[in-house]
Amino acid sequence: ICYPTHACIAALGVPTEIKTDNGSGYTSRFQKFCMNWGISHVTGIPHSPTGQAIIKRAHGV
Repeated sequence: ICYPTHACIAALGVPTEIKTDNGSGYTSRFQKFCMNWGISHVTGIPHSPTGQAIIKRAHGV
């Protein structure tokens, strides 16, 4: 997760905030990544499909 995000930052610049789902497999590592870059990491509401709608729409799911 961190490598593709780093590539996006290199191409588009550092965002102020990134919203992700609550995937526990990478949340803590990604939070550390965001802290190092000064990015606010916001997670969606657990078990809430409507809370993830923006993310899923952006990914074309």
